[in-house]
Amino acid sequence: MRILVGAGVRRAELSGIAIQGPDGLPDLMLDSFDRGVVELRIRGDAGAKGLRARRVPIVMKLGAEVKCYVARFRPEVDYLELLINENGRPYRNWGVDAMMVRLQEAVGFRIHAHGFRHTFATVATQLGWNFERLRSAMGHEDYMTLHRYVRLAMDRDLGPLEDWAEFIAIPPHVGVPPTRFMRR
Repeated sequence: MRILVGAGVRRAELSGIAIQGPDGLPDLMLDSFDRGVVELRIRGDAGAKGLRARRVPIVMKLGAEVKCYVARFRPEVDYLELLINENGRPYRNWGVDAMMVRLQEAVGFRIHAHGFRHTFATVATQLGWNFERLRSAMGHEDYMTLHRYVRLAMDRDLGPLEDWAEFIAIPPHVGVPPTRFMRR
């Protein structure tokens, strides 16, 4: 769930994230770690819509959690995909859907993976992401698609933004979330 919220990836893109891609590079990009930046690489050959590859900045805590999952909890299997199910096989779309059903039963209201993508867009907008950065991170080809997310984002109240800072990266040029969006 944290990857869905923290990176705004689509269900198929979540299934396609790998420990190591076909090019030998990891999809958890730590090459800018010393600058305080961790990114997820969403590959065109691994579920990215329109085959548009991109890199999505994520909070360092999420990067650390992914590394911890790989080191401690991910079963030793021959698959390169990051998320492995209880049968030792990679999650696919239907597996992500099954996770959403289990989560929905636990919390008592409707949940779907794409809703987390909308949450990402909402919070990123309110944290001060500019439209080009958000469009690129979400993998949208044009601004019209992004506009639908942003328009809906401004109508949603997800609580204090400081509560979301551990989930979604604050743009480096912003530093501190804009106070005009924060509730006291």
